[in-house]
Amino acid sequence: MQHSVLALARAFEDSSGHEIVATFGTAGAVSAKFDAGESADVLISSAGGVKDIAAKGKLAGEAVPVGKVRIGIGVCKGGAKPDTSTPEKLKATLLAAPSFAYGDPASGATTGIHFAKVIADLGIADQVKGKALPRDGGLNVMKEVADGKAAFGVTQTSEIIAIPGCEIAGYLPDSLQLVTTYAASLTKDAKTPAAKAFVEFLVGPRGAEIFRKEGFEPAK
Repeated sequence: MQHSVLALARAFEDSSGHEIVATFGTAGAVSAKFDAGESADVLISSAGGVKDIAAKGKLAGEAVPVGKVRIGIGVCKGGAKPDTSTPEKLKATLLAAPSFAYGDPASGATTGIHFAKVIADLGIADQVKGKALPRDGGLNVMKEVADGKAAFGVTQTSEIIAIPGCEIAGYLPDSLQLVTTYAASLTKDAKTPAAKAFVEFLVGPRGAEIFRKEGFEPAK
């Protein structure tokens, strides 16, 4: 999501003249920032993350969905593309792989938490432990692939295409897939009209166009 938000922020700055100062983290890390008393004008997070922060009374009004994204398998361009089309083929691919990277569940990564459960449900957690490379954030997952440290990465498709030299090789099987919807909301700390204008930009035609280019699907 970080790469996508930066693209949106740059486009908004160019069209509006306002400057955006952004901080990033997994859904869990962002929630922890709010718990620690950090303030922001706009929140963009997974729908679950937004719901968690809204329950703490930190948001103003209803959150608006901005896009959804699936978990994909990322490889270096031109490299071998593992078959992950069914649970059985995904299991075989993970067992045969020399290494693979995914989001670190301990960091609160949405995809990492889900994929760790997938590995456990496939019954191979102990068998792949030595070659699984949990990393903080999807961009770092794919950097491991780009640097040749992991045969492939498992993360959101938007984070796969954000790293030069990497491409989507496939997706988790439908029965094991996690589609994450992201949403945006003003916070109760929002003090400027620019904050509201940015949220409106995110759900407007230009924002939707950028989200599509970044690998997101329409939220509705």
